[in-house]
Amino acid sequence: MFEIVGFLYGLAKDLGEYLKWDEQVKLVDMSWPQKSGFEAEAEERGLQLRWSNPERLESRRLDGWDVVYEMDKQQRIRFRIENKSQQVLIAKPKEEVR
Repeated sequence: MFEIVGFLYGLAKDLGEYLKWDEQVKLVDMSWPQKSGFEAEAEERGLQLRWSNPERLESRRLDGWDVVYEMDKQQRIRFRIENKSQQVLIAKPKEEVR
């Protein structure tokens, strides 16, 4: 019985490691969202983008904003988008924007 539980735990742990995504920072300039088409794609999904200072992220989350990531599915990496001032790109559904 304990062997089966140990085997299942090991299998689940290995699967969890395989499914885990690495997170990295992608450093961009202020015009990157528009030039790259990222902003247009976000608008198609009904999202508004904004830059936020890191110390305000938790307050912005309370207002419905969340950090935006660019996903590299093959490498299993999600890139947190920041500018040189360390501002983070965030998004919120347009209907909720006040």
